[in-house]
Amino acid sequence: MKAGSMGGIKLEPKEESSSSHSDSDQQLDREIITLIEQNESMSNEELMKLTEGYYTTDQRVAAVNRLLQTGKLEIINGLRGNFILRLKKQQGVRFGTAEEQAVYEAIADANSTGIWIRDIRERTGLPQAQLTRLLKSMEKQKAIKSVKTVGNTRKCYMLFDIEPDESLTGGAFFSDQQIDSQFVEMLVQVCTGMLKARRKMAEERHSGDVLVQRDVSFIRSEEIAAYIRSKGVSKVELSVTDIESVLNVAVLDGLIEKRPDGAYRAANVSRATTALACSPCIHCPLTAECRPGRVVSPETCEYFQSWLDF
Repeated sequence: MKAGSMGGIKLEPKEESSSSHSDSDQQLDREIITLIEQNESMSNEELMKLTEGYYTTDQRVAAVNRLLQTGKLEIINGLRGNFILRLKKQQGVRFGTAEEQAVYEAIADANSTGIWIRDIRERTGLPQAQLTRLLKSMEKQKAIKSVKTVGNTRKCYMLFDIEPDESLTGGAFFSDQQIDSQFVEMLVQVCTGMLKARRKMAEERHSGDVLVQRDVSFIRSEEIAAYIRSKGVSKVELSVTDIESVLNVAVLDGLIEKRPDGAYRAANVSRATTALACSPCIHCPLTAECRPGRVVSPETCEYFQSWLDF
């Protein structure tokens, strides 16, 4: 396709390889692919609306250019005369032998969920020893890769350039196949702190209108994810879905609340004082000596009786 401007996308050939992309570039590329994959196809205008406020126009255009140039996206004509972005169907690699080709196709069909060696053997009918040799050879050629799955020691195989599904890796919150509880707790604190600050600001600026206070104090998960990225508190890239998982933990802990439309805000931190907390026994220095029938006893304690009357 010739260089030019289509639907707001400027196509210009570049010489740089994808390996030179920064982590943030790769994250944006993945998010665009996910958005288009979820919707099957998408106009540039729709993509702009979904990413507006989180990425600049230049960042979005550069990302679309990268994906077009690497053959991951393609542009087709829309029914209304506009241009539509969709994932480009990849052409499979051709191998020299039928056995190699059969193994490759079995792995390609598994996509991001991968396929276990036993399933490859059952599908291809190849002996274990021959299959093992072929897999090692294809890994050396970087045609495929093996991924160790969370919760067990078995390996799954998938195409080399495919990102493993989170059901295999456990996602961003797993380290060495174990959930990183400290990392999750840190993210809960950061998210909760942001929501508390927003609620406090809403209450101060709109002190005369409770309804406006409530509405302004809610934040969508996309904004929270952008805040986390801007603070650089995570060494790994976190998607909006990852942040929503963290927010759901905070909801279960009673730290924040979630609105039906998916927005979040800090929970009311003030809690009613329980009757037990007002018990004079908690603050009494003679609690250790207090027993029924003794000089210091519940029966003769005027403070205890006043508390019961209350």
